[in-house]
Amino acid sequence: MQVDDKIVQSACKVLIIEDDVDDAYLLKRALNKASAESGVALGVTHSVNGLDALGAVARSDMMSVLPDVIVVDLNMPIMDGGRFLRLLRSEMLLADVPTAVLTTSTEKPVHDNALACGADAVFSKPSTQDELVVIARKILTMGGCPAPGTQDSAAA
Repeated sequence: MQVDDKIVQSACKVLIIEDDVDDAYLLKRALNKASAESGVALGVTHSVNGLDALGAVARSDMMSVLPDVIVVDLNMPIMDGGRFLRLLRSEMLLADVPTAVLTTSTEKPVHDNALACGADAVFSKPSTQDELVVIARKILTMGGCPAPGTQDSAAA
């Protein structure tokens, strides 16, 4: 029973907002690898645009099961990542939910704008899966999920 309590406490909920299903799949795979290294249970949900994600976050908020961290792409149809972030922070008043932007852009003005919209961190999409796993570790840490190696030391 104590093990089950530990798993529930260490579960990490991640919302990915990404219109490219391949990119979402690669990120989920990297998150799974990073969470497995930490011994953390992972729950990932996926929305294909900001509007769908706002609905998902509103439902989660009503049920008091908000994601621990949100990862959002900037360039999406219907509602882009910048508008999602602004609405999340201003209209929904969810300033406490950590958000990371994962974008193809490497331009500083794009990154600065994402931060101004309410992102807590901005990462450029890497070219290798290993680099994406490094980013996934940082994203999980943003959500308060244990970093690799900290589960064992916390149990000792």
